[in-house]
Amino acid sequence: MLRRTLLAFAVLIVTLTVVLHPAVASTVGDKPEYTSAQIRKMAREAHTVQQFTVLADYYQTRRRMYQRKAAEEMHLWAERNAMITPLSEKWPRPVDSARNLYDYYEHMADESAALVEHYNKLADAAPWQ
Repeated sequence: MLRRTLLAFAVLIVTLTVVLHPAVASTVGDKPEYTSAQIRKMAREAHTVQQFTVLADYYQTRRRMYQRKAAEEMHLWAERNAMITPLSEKWPRPVDSARNLYDYYEHMADESAALVEHYNKLADAAPWQ
């Protein structure tokens, strides 16, 4: 009986966390709906404004996703940087992994922004069909 009550309570907590937490709700809408193979195929075959616009929208969504992840890692990096005790830490330090992830997400966001700009320029130059 106690086990069932605890399980029901845990399910309730998880459900409320997912429903009420805005960051979790925003991640559902920000996930790209295409696979990488589909995007590569679309990029090869794109020749109209609509196709280039779909690609630009996909990379804009990826850019927002990576910027959000970078912000989360920046926060984690700041927290871990405040608790440094150099004598007792093992390498690589947790602060280093947070910094590396932040750098990676920033790089990917910049790369996605460049691709958005590229596909927007192609969409401007493409014939309307």
